[in-house]
Amino acid sequence: MAGGGHRSTLKQKNKSHNHGKHRSKRNLKREAHGKVNVKQLTKDKKIKDILRQEALQKRLDGRDDVLNDRRGATSTPPRLVVLVSLHASVNTSAAVDLIKEAELSADVNISDQLNIHISAGKLKKRICLIAPEYGNFQALLDAAKVADVLVFLVGDSGMDRYGEHCLASVIGQGVPAHAFVSQGLVNLSKKKLADAKKKIDKQIDKSFPGERVRPLDSWQDAQVLFRQLTNIALKPIHFRENRPYLLSEKVEFEPNVTEDPDASENTELGTLKLSGFLRGSELDVNQLVHLPGWGDFQMAQLDELEDPYPLIVKGNKDRRQRLDSTTNDQEMKDATSKTFRLAVATNPESLQSEVIPDAMDQEQTWPTSEELGEDRPAPKIKALKGVSDYQSNWILDLDDADEESDDSDAEQKDEEMEDRAKSNQESEESDADEQIGEDLDTATEADENANYDDGMDLDEEKTMYERMKEERLHVQFPDEVDTPLDTPARVRFARYRGMDSFLSTYWDPNEMLPYDYARIYRVSKHHFKRLRKISVKMQEDNEDNDCDNIQAEPGNFVTVYVKNVPKSFMDFHKIGTPAALFGLFKNEQKMTLVSAMISRMPGFKAPVKAKDPLIFQIGFRRFSTCPIFSEHAHQNKFKMERFLPQKGFIVASMYAPIMFAPAPVLVFRENVMQKYDLVAKGSLLPLDTDRIVIKRVVLSGAPFKINKKSVTVRYMFFNTEDIDFYKPIELRTKSGKRGHIKQSLGTHGHMKCTFNGQLKSEDTILMNLYKRVFPKWSFDPHVSILPPAMVEAGDDEQDKEEEVVEGAEKREGEAYQMFD
Repeated sequence: MAGGGHRSTLKQKNKSHNHGKHRSKRNLKREAHGKVNVKQLTKDKKIKDILRQEALQKRLDGRDDVLNDRRGATSTPPRLVVLVSLHASVNTSAAVDLIKEAELSADVNISDQLNIHISAGKLKKRICLIAPEYGNFQALLDAAKVADVLVFLVGDSGMDRYGEHCLASVIGQGVPAHAFVSQGLVNLSKKKLADAKKKIDKQIDKSFPGERVRPLDSWQDAQVLFRQLTNIALKPIHFRENRPYLLSEKVEFEPNVTEDPDASENTELGTLKLSGFLRGSELDVNQLVHLPGWGDFQMAQLDELEDPYPLIVKGNKDRRQRLDSTTNDQEMKDATSKTFRLAVATNPESLQSEVIPDAMDQEQTWPTSEELGEDRPAPKIKALKGVSDYQSNWILDLDDADEESDDSDAEQKDEEMEDRAKSNQESEESDADEQIGEDLDTATEADENANYDDGMDLDEEKTMYERMKEERLHVQFPDEVDTPLDTPARVRFARYRGMDSFLSTYWDPNEMLPYDYARIYRVSKHHFKRLRKISVKMQEDNEDNDCDNIQAEPGNFVTVYVKNVPKSFMDFHKIGTPAALFGLFKNEQKMTLVSAMISRMPGFKAPVKAKDPLIFQIGFRRFSTCPIFSEHAHQNKFKMERFLPQKGFIVASMYAPIMFAPAPVLVFRENVMQKYDLVAKGSLLPLDTDRIVIKRVVLSGAPFKINKKSVTVRYMFFNTEDIDFYKPIELRTKSGKRGHIKQSLGTHGHMKCTFNGQLKSEDTILMNLYKRVFPKWSFDPHVSILPPAMVEAGDDEQDKEEEVVEGAEKREGEAYQMFD
């Protein structure tokens, strides 16, 4: 029988809280049983209506601006469309003709620079077609810098090797809105058509996954492509988004006229007139402009012209049936003749790019006894000249001041002598083998390879072989060098020092700076954000000027007068080659230390040594320089790399004008055939002149006798003085053991060392030495057609030219004047 329940008498039941007038909103809604107060309902409804109307009005106000930026409008300049041919079989002229005939009621005009303008009055759109010649790589890059839309043309067999090179370069430079178009697929059979499409899709998917390829073989295909080009959403390119830029429709040059017949320099300069649609932002006549490959210049005048290619709605009339096309051309010429002067330069920004160093800052003298008026001799200084308390914390007590000031020329000579001696012997053997092989080949294939040696540069082959050998040795034995037999190590490595820890040891960034550091503007991480904010913001100084200069608005057709342009510009410039102009922000012409993070292109396998001349294209700038390489890490010191690694990222540092990150970086090098090789690509890093790049050399020795933790080492040094000199520096082995030098044995370089564990006979003892390195002053803004020829540069070549500036940490006034 189940037991019955009973009411518990021990359970406590608290009295509910009486809210009174302070009831919660939840309780009020529960007590209202769905009824709503009329006053509160009206109040809530008004607030919601006000918010809804504000959001709607805000959306409507910004809708027109968004549509103008993304789809284009009649008030904006024509949309720049660049046709990029990725195969030699692509007929660019046929593609241009189809696009011109796509819209029947459109007006077609050709500018002096062979830019094709198409104004479709029915669609209320207009575009400007630019078709760089296949093989003209520089014209392609210059056109892609200012393009709004890129149209990649592929053939029935996809892309060739040059097309892949162009596509990789354009991707590294920055790709705006784009479309892929195929040509010639209509002539293939069904089986070949399917295979061709698979091949094209496979090539494109590597860089643009899921991209659709459109055909361009008929008028209907061109009409679909034309409407896509006029309505496609534009993508911003950061390095040109906030700056004015212009693609020339007409180029003129007027030489400078001087009364002095001896002034030969002025006769080689002149005024360059560039006419075109201004894009980006406003252009001030007092700011500096940049011509890619030629440098920075000042402007003298700005003229505004009437739009020579206006968008006029003339109805749906077939343009192909018109016969009086000459009348339209005459109307265009009359329209362009109506010009007026917009602004004249009254206070142009200075072109000074370097700090003028003061020669008195380079040395510190001590007064002699004659100057003091005393007969006693000059006081003797115990510490060496230039050695401070901070430097005394580094290892070593020097015995002679001359030893510290000695340059490390012997290092480069020893490396070159040893490497060349070995490489010459091997190269002679390999040349003999190659000669025998060539003789056999010519005997069997005399007709085909009779003139094979005529196109071969034997010196270039030997140089490339030596560099490949150096790169392999560097990978197997990084930073290892041999101690010279005829020169003491303390003299040979006088500028090197030891460190207890590469990561934790402090290195003063203002210590022992070269003379070139006095010529640049110092920008640290602390100053970079402030400098960028000052420079990007265009400051209007109308109150300081005598007359109010009006800025040119984007979208207008203007003529820019650029002063003191070299006459050689017109010699290299050809009709049909894009001539672009970019406006500079404040301080962008000043020299500083620029660092870029780059990675090697997969298809480029040749060795690239530090301080080799390379062509850099950073954003809109293109220049040649000899950079140094260093590792990319988050620390206060960075180890120098002698070669560009085959994989991974590396930082290239060079002296160049101020540029603001982010910006794309392309690195080129000229090959034997005088063609561009895309070496690497990457992005620009924030400016930091305090970046410390440390070069490491590793001295190696071999164990001679091993007695538990005590080892006799040889072949690291060859005299007792060097052993005593480097005794404070810690040793390490390739197996991970650490130790120190205990004492020298004999007079031939044997030394007794102790380690924290027992060594094996096949182990190697190493000693690390460090010194700070700087790039060479090799900046050249003139890169017109081809890069400079390859020049051999050693790792320590800059040591021969650098001049140490004492007290550099006190010389900051002029270098930091941009922040005042």
